[in-house]
Amino acid sequence: MPYCPNCGSQIKAVHHYCGSCGQVLSEIAESESDPPMAVDRDGFLSLRSLSYVNELLGGEQELDRDSVSYTQLSREVSAAFADFARLAMVNDLDLLQLWATGSNTNALSKSVDDMNNNQFQEWLAAIGLGRTLRMYDDALHTEFEDEFDDRLQKLIEVANEELDDGELSE
Repeated sequence: MPYCPNCGSQIKAVHHYCGSCGQVLSEIAESESDPPMAVDRDGFLSLRSLSYVNELLGGEQELDRDSVSYTQLSREVSAAFADFARLAMVNDLDLLQLWATGSNTNALSKSVDDMNNNQFQEWLAAIGLGRTLRMYDDALHTEFEDEFDDRLQKLIEVANEELDDGELSE
């Protein structure tokens, strides 16, 4: 059974459109029996959803809740929240610490123009964390972002003190 080249869902050879993402399938070769290779990128959005979001940001597209692209984006965001729910069930897992462990904080102080791809991804993650909190507050009419900012500032102060103490002892 072939797979959709856009989202990787299984499709029947007789289908003309993917039932998951709406991709036109009329040009899929019958020999495509293996799932497509994953694109080498980080993140949970498919290339189709990234393209849709970029078109929204660029003003080339308007938000259309009835479109196939919006439906695909909605599914992917729901799946991401489900993954975060699984992470939240792990006792003693500090998501902020988990993210910071893989992050290069020096990269965040550079100009975006001077960043390599990994540094840019870290910058986007930092921006995304803040924007996610803002979207949470906007959706639920809360002020969690301010509380989080206060906690994050205290965490940064503690980390800086530990770094300073470590440098003094060497």
